[in-house]
Amino acid sequence: MEVDANNDNNGKPVKDSESELDVRCGYGKCKPKWLQKLNNPQMLLSLLCIFAFVQAFVVSGLINVNTSTLERRFHLPSSRVGAISSAYDLTAAIIGVFAGFYGSRRNKARWLSFSAMAFGTGSLIMALPHFITDRYQSGDSIVKTCRYSQFPEACEEDGLPHYLYILILGQCLHGLGGAIMYNIGIVLIDDSVPATSSPLYLGILIGFALLGKGVGFILGGRFLDIYVDFERVHPDSVSITIDDPRWVGAWWLGFLISSCLFFLIALPLLAFGTELPAAGIVRKTRLNQEYKGDRTLHEVSESNDVSIRKLPAVLCRLLRNPTYVCITIGETSEMFLMSGFSTFLSKFVQLQFNLSAGFAAVLTGAITIPGSASGTFVGGLICRCMSLKVKGMTRFCFIGCLLQGICFSAIFLRCDQAKMAGINHPYSNRTNDGLSLTDQCNSGCSCRTEFYEPVCDSNGLRYFSSCYAGCSTTSIHGKMFSNCSCVAVQPGQNISMVSTVACQSNCNLVYVFLAILCVAVFFICTAAVPAESALLRCIHDEDRTFGMAARSLIVRMAGSVPGPILFGAVTDLACTLWNEKCGEKTSCWLYDNYAFAWYYFFLILGFKIGSSVFFLLAHLLYVPPRSDVLNGSGEEEMYKIGINQNSSATDNDDLDGNSIMSHQNSIQTRL
Repeated sequence: MEVDANNDNNGKPVKDSESELDVRCGYGKCKPKWLQKLNNPQMLLSLLCIFAFVQAFVVSGLINVNTSTLERRFHLPSSRVGAISSAYDLTAAIIGVFAGFYGSRRNKARWLSFSAMAFGTGSLIMALPHFITDRYQSGDSIVKTCRYSQFPEACEEDGLPHYLYILILGQCLHGLGGAIMYNIGIVLIDDSVPATSSPLYLGILIGFALLGKGVGFILGGRFLDIYVDFERVHPDSVSITIDDPRWVGAWWLGFLISSCLFFLIALPLLAFGTELPAAGIVRKTRLNQEYKGDRTLHEVSESNDVSIRKLPAVLCRLLRNPTYVCITIGETSEMFLMSGFSTFLSKFVQLQFNLSAGFAAVLTGAITIPGSASGTFVGGLICRCMSLKVKGMTRFCFIGCLLQGICFSAIFLRCDQAKMAGINHPYSNRTNDGLSLTDQCNSGCSCRTEFYEPVCDSNGLRYFSSCYAGCSTTSIHGKMFSNCSCVAVQPGQNISMVSTVACQSNCNLVYVFLAILCVAVFFICTAAVPAESALLRCIHDEDRTFGMAARSLIVRMAGSVPGPILFGAVTDLACTLWNEKCGEKTSCWLYDNYAFAWYYFFLILGFKIGSSVFFLLAHLLYVPPRSDVLNGSGEEEMYKIGINQNSSATDNDDLDGNSIMSHQNSIQTRL
C-alpha cells in the first residue's frame, strides 16, 4: 500500500491520504523542499535526545545535587526540600492525562515545542530567589569565643523559608513540560518507526536522559564549588572554604544555563508536521500485540472521537488489561524508590563518607553516566536482537529487579562517623550518662547553634564550635582557639587548644560503594527499556497516548510525588542536631549515619519486593492476541489490524524496517 504524499493537482499542501494530516516540515506556509530532508525519525530523535538530556540535567541532576545546599541556604528541613522534587511529578501527573488524551489527535510537535518553553520558563523562575534575596550570611563575622557570647541572642526572621514556594512554582512549570514531553514524545517516535526498531529508539532517548542526569550531577557539583554570591562579592572577602559545613555553592547557575537551552530547543521542534511521513505505513504494518486484541478496524475507528465522554471508556479498557495494570504498579514501586533515593543520593554519599557537597555530587554523577548509558543501550539491544515481545520483556524486568535488590545491599558501606562532643561522645574528662551540647564546662557561654563551625582537639574529638569547646581566646587569624574549658590539656602542653582544621578521615570505602551502585544503575536502566516497550505493546494503538498518560498519572501520584517527601522525612528522623532559629527547627546539622543507612535499607527492600512481584504478575497474567498463537502447521498467524493474511512481506512486524524507511525516503523526495 503506497501513501500518497505528493502535492495534489491544485498544489495544495501534501497530506497523508488516510489521516488527512499535513506531514510537511516548516513554519506556517514556509515549508521549503530542502527542509523535508530533515523530516524523519532520526532528526526527531536527535532533537528529543537533546531535549531529554537538558530536562534530566535540570530535574534529575541539578535539583538532586542542590538538596543539601538549598537546605542550608533557605533554612529548610529535608522533608520540605523533598516537596520541591515532588512538585514536578504532581504537576506532570495532573496535566499528563489531559495532554495525553487531547495530544494524541493534535499536532504532537507543537505540544513538544510548548513543553520546551514551559521548561525554559520554569528554570528561569528556579534561579529567581538568588537575585531577590540578600547575600548569604555564613556567620564568619560573629565572634565565637565564650567570653563574647554573654549577650542574649537576638531573634530576627529573615523570611528565607518562604522562598520555597518560588522554587516549587518553577518545578510546577517543569512538570507541565515533562508531562507533555514524555507522554507525547515517546508515542510520536514509536508511531514513526518499525516495532522492532522502537525499543532501540526508546533506549537511545532514555539513555540521553540518564546521561543528562549524570552530567547534571557532575556540572552541578562543579557549580557548588563556586561561592553562591561570586558575582556580588570579591573572592578575597570569602573566609570559608568548600570543606566548611557552612559553605553554599552557586546552586542557581545551572538553572540559568538550562533555561537558555530549552528556549533554543523549542524552535526546531515547532517545525515538524502533525506526524512524520512514514507514520501511516507503520501503523498499517504493525503486528498487534494488544492484550487479547481482537478488535476490528471499525471498532478502532470509533475511538477517534476526542470528546471527553470517550475518556471513561478508554480508561475501562486499560483497567481490564491486567498486564498494563501490573506493569504500571511495578513501575510505580520502582519510581517511588528511585525518585526518593536519587533526590537524596548525593547527600547520602556526602554524609556517609564525610565528603563536601560538590565532590559527592561529582562522584555520584561519574557513576551514573556509565551505568545508565550502558544499561539503556544493552536493554534496547537485547529487545531488538532477541525480538522480545511482551512476555519476554516482562520476564526481563522481573530478573532485573532481583539483581538490583542484591546490589543495593551496598548501602551499609560507610565510613566511621566522627566523634562529636555532646552528640555521640561525652566531653573530655566527662562521664555523663546523658549527652547534650550544653555541658557544665560551657553552660555559661550562651552558645548559638545557628552556625555550625566545627573545631577539633589533638585527639580527633570534634566540637560543634569553639564556643561549645569553652574557648576564651583565639589566634589572630581565627584558626586556633585556646584556654578551652571543655578540652583536656594534653601531655607536653600548657593550655588546652582546638583548631578549625577538620578532623582527618582516611576512609576510601566511597569508591567501593559507588562501584556497586554503578552496577545497580546498570540493571535499573537495562530493565527500563523493556518495561516501556511492553507497556506500549500491550495496549491498542489508539489508546497508547492516553494509556501512557494514565500510567504517568498513577506512577507520579503514587510513586514520584510521595517518594522524595517520605525519603526526606526519613532523613529528618536520622537527625541528631537541628539548627534552630527563633525556637523553630530549620535545617539539620548532624545525622546518625548508622540509623540513616538502616532507614534507607528498609525502604529500598520493601519497594524492590513490590516491583519484583508485580513484574512477575505482569508476565504470568499476559494473554497474547491471536497474532502470537501458533496455528496447526507451526506457522505464526499474522493477525493485523486492517490487513488480511495475504498481505505482502513488508507487513511483517519482525522485518528490519528497511522497506518502511525506504517508503519514507521516497515521500521525502517528493515533498
